[in-house]
Amino acid sequence: MRPGDGSATPVAESSPASSTAASVILVGGGKAQLSQPAVARDLYVSPQFVQRRARAEASGVPWFVVSGRWGLLDPDDLLAPYSFSFTQQSVNYRRAWGRFVAEQLCLVSSIGRGDVVEICAGAAYTSALTAPIGYLGALIRRESAGASDSAEGR
Repeated sequence: MRPGDGSATPVAESSPASSTAASVILVGGGKAQLSQPAVARDLYVSPQFVQRRARAEASGVPWFVVSGRWGLLDPDDLLAPYSFSFTQQSVNYRRAWGRFVAEQLCLVSSIGRGDVVEICAGAAYTSALTAPIGYLGALIRRESAGASDSAEGR
């Protein structure tokens, strides 16, 4: 928990020297997409997504794509390109989406107390996911390098 920020969610700050390995990594999708259907790992093509994906794959831990439209996606889920702006959705939508993604995560993973969920996504996704994932007892690690994502929202 960060002192003075009013948050009740424990946060494991991201650092190269962190000894706590992530249990799962969530990678935010993005606006830049292929023009034809593809699996989630390949549909998003922004340089930032490609970098985050490579880091997630190299970690050896389970990872998922988070989409403002579809929620939690397995990297092998097939989707068509789409247009959707998460940041233009209401606060209620974003809160419900965060709870939905946390529930989806429970179905595909045994995330619980003491696990670390690393979120490699822009501020809107991270904000929506922090409390619901924290409610599961997991620690949140936010990506530190390149955390802003102007293309977020898909």
